[in-house]
Amino acid sequence: MNRRTFLRGACGVMLGLPLLESLRPRDAKADPASAPRRFIAFFMCNGVNMAKFFPSTQYGALTAASFGATRAIAPLAAYRDKLLIPRGIHMAPRGYGFDPSAGDDHAKGMGCKLTAQPLVQGSQYAAGISLDQFIANKLNPPGTPALTLMVGSKTPNVRGHISYTASEAPVSGENNPWLAYRDLVGGTDLEEEALVRLTKRRESVLDLVSVEYEALLKKKLSKADRDKLEMHFQTVRDLEVGMGGTGIIPRELSPERAAEIEAIDPDTVAFDAEFKKVGRMQMDILALAIATGATRAATLQWGSGAAGPIFKWDGMAHEYNHHKLSHGNTRDDDTGSAVDGYEEMLFNIDRWYVGEYVYLLDRLAGYEEGGATVLDNSAVVFMNELSDGKRHDFRDLPYIIAGSCGGYFKTGQYIKVTRQSSTVQDKDAPHNKLLTTFANAVGCTEEGGGPIANFGSFGEPGEFGELKA
Repeated sequence: MNRRTFLRGACGVMLGLPLLESLRPRDAKADPASAPRRFIAFFMCNGVNMAKFFPSTQYGALTAASFGATRAIAPLAAYRDKLLIPRGIHMAPRGYGFDPSAGDDHAKGMGCKLTAQPLVQGSQYAAGISLDQFIANKLNPPGTPALTLMVGSKTPNVRGHISYTASEAPVSGENNPWLAYRDLVGGTDLEEEALVRLTKRRESVLDLVSVEYEALLKKKLSKADRDKLEMHFQTVRDLEVGMGGTGIIPRELSPERAAEIEAIDPDTVAFDAEFKKVGRMQMDILALAIATGATRAATLQWGSGAAGPIFKWDGMAHEYNHHKLSHGNTRDDDTGSAVDGYEEMLFNIDRWYVGEYVYLLDRLAGYEEGGATVLDNSAVVFMNELSDGKRHDFRDLPYIIAGSCGGYFKTGQYIKVTRQSSTVQDKDAPHNKLLTTFANAVGCTEEGGGPIANFGSFGEPGEFGELKA
């Protein structure tokens, strides 16, 4: 359990304190000095072009040849030593009506992916907590949920949600970057003057917690604790004076980037034309939140299930939205005509999403901590609602893991985790085992101690040991 002490100022600013023996419960033990480990889900909808997605090389070490120009993962070539690509995982509960659950395959692909729970008849929302919120409950400061962000239009049902705080309790992802940024820097419901101070950093963080600091000094502290506290505050002050290269990460973006985010039009934020711009803003905010310790878990959801934008940027000039193209049809219900060349369009969409995934990895790799980066201490998971969207297939799901999560995962590897000859199978390797592995990778434990044994109510207990370092 994290027992670190914080001072919280009137504007919502928190400042971490050194361990003070005078305030420590008698049974508390200091945590080992190590960087926090984090979980991030980068989530797309409607499946991928399976024929061109995975590496073109054999299982084992990833090489330059694994990321050839005909592969959707080609933009990831520079990160190959930090990647882990598992193969042969199927969703649990299974689609096609194989396991008891409400909802169609799209609904299950959204509601079950981070919960490994069935959908409830009636609401069709998931019957349990999602991994991101589970991690937040275990590792975040009390009352601090996982960060839940979205890009694009939000469907007001199970297809528009991937995060859950409890059974039938979906979390609506924030798709307005300015609201997300204000909340991150402590700007929710603040007076305008306080918001300006925070976003422009016109006051020291120590000034913002000065009242709480004075109250702390009035407590019965030992001389050693008083000396330690004074040294800590003087160090923070010195670092604020010369912030460059100190390793301290202020919880703010540059004034220019913050101004761009503030200028976003709330009335058009969900429009297709804003999809790329909003997505990059959300990734800047997400990386900042993770790097500054605002949360240990986050999700970024691109679009809603059975929907998605019409891609008309970065060389794409499509006529139909993502879902229609996933079926190669001009109508969502497949009653229209075939779309010529839809497979190549899907490939271009997949490659575009992978490029945006690279953008997020770049942001996380840009934050250093100790002898590593925030990316090294995270598991950033590229995942999709389905595998083959045309078939609504729940098997051989496309996963990419970036970052070793502090050395927990093997990296630079392409690994088959099913024992079956074909990766398109549902006999073993259920995805709840991957969720369990992530829960343990970031440091979650059972209530009585020990590793998480099983996440979700479908699948199999245990981890994917093949993926561990």
